[in-house]
Amino acid sequence: MRYLLLCAVFCLSILSTPSFGLASKPDVPSTIETFVSQLYPKNSHYFWIINNTTTESTQELVVDILTTMRKTPDTQPEESRFLLLFIKGKLFAAQKIPLEAEVDCGNDEEI
Repeated sequence: MRYLLLCAVFCLSILSTPSFGLASKPDVPSTIETFVSQLYPKNSHYFWIINNTTTESTQELVVDILTTMRKTPDTQPEESRFLLLFIKGKLFAAQKIPLEAEVDCGNDEEI
């Protein structure tokens, strides 16, 4: 019984440690939501769509997103497109790109 209790306490302590628990997993959608919400004025209506994702390594993720925003329901939507670089689950860089750009997020090739 004592062994079982010690084992349970040990397992709980490991799972509650940030490096092993669920809290350490990156939350890419909420980070994208925060990024997009800071782009547009308050009370505007917007949404975003992930066009593509590519992993360069286990720690790097490139996300191609399209954003659409309307200041009021009767105005024309404004679209923008961004490449977001996540490193270790955190947003590291963002670049606005043309809407019609062809993006090749594949691995770099040596010449």
